[in-house]
Amino acid sequence: MPVLLFVLVIGGIAVFLSLRTQRTAQDPRASSEDAGPLPQRGKPTLLSVAATPLEGVRDVRLAAVILMIQLVRTGDSVSAAETARILALMRAPLEIEAVADTYERAFGYTDPHRPFSLVADPLLPLFREALTEAERLQFVEMLASVAEAEAPANDLQREALVRLKRRLLASLALIGTNRAGDA
Repeated sequence: MPVLLFVLVIGGIAVFLSLRTQRTAQDPRASSEDAGPLPQRGKPTLLSVAATPLEGVRDVRLAAVILMIQLVRTGDSVSAAETARILALMRAPLEIEAVADTYERAFGYTDPHRPFSLVADPLLPLFREALTEAERLQFVEMLASVAEAEAPANDLQREALVRLKRRLLASLALIGTNRAGDA
């Protein structure tokens, strides 16, 4: 009898925990300000590994700011010179009206210990879909200027920029190859 009771208690705990982890909450960064902060709730373990909040980003300008911040946040905190450069780029080429709000929102998507490529990869389809070749090159130049805001870009940043540029332009090369093969 005690064994049966023990099995039932363990089974009940397992059901409770599995139901609790299956409930997902909205991303607190995406909630409206009047709604107040949302409580943190569990998410499915596999979903948190397979999907990231970055895949939900649909604004190219927000995605650009996320990558600018992540590029300089990979090792250290963001310096004043780097922040000033990012804010200037947000105003001029990106023409973002709510600069401070967008910066804070983008900062929430970054992580100081996460490699740049893990942040950039989920955003690549968005950039490929929304930007022309010239805009892609301009975006890479913007990232390079952010990396060099305080000091010359380090090896990790240069490598990340080369990889991003190669991956952004690879889809254009494939399209050109397919069109050349059709002619």
